[in-house]
Amino acid sequence: MRNLVRSLAFLFFAGALAGTLSSLSLWLLGAAGVTAQWGIALAPELTPEWLESRVVLGGLWGLVLAPFLGDSANRLLGLGAGFGILPACHVVMVQWSSPTGPGAWAPVLVLALGMAWGLTTAALALALRET
Repeated sequence: MRNLVRSLAFLFFAGALAGTLSSLSLWLLGAAGVTAQWGIALAPELTPEWLESRVVLGGLWGLVLAPFLGDSANRLLGLGAGFGILPACHVVMVQWSSPTGPGAWAPVLVLALGMAWGLTTAALALALRET
């Protein structure tokens, strides 16, 4: 039981940290005007409320990797990238009324950030698993 709780805590932490990094990446791209240059209307303001929701959701989505934590490193990284698509699909299909609302390339950016989140979560989980 103790190992299960430890693993879940590690995965939540890994997902939350990855959520922080992907959120800051999106904010930085918007603040630097890169998203506007790409025709994407995503330039969020860096507020505690915006960041908090993304960090918590990143942690919760990180728990999806729990059944696969004992798998090989390559498999876990692949699953991380694959599972990273799930929160991105949630954003594109549920939170946006139209996938092209913020721009035609916005779903591509969200999917890329989702995959980066998944890879980061899996890599952090691997690093924490070894300690």
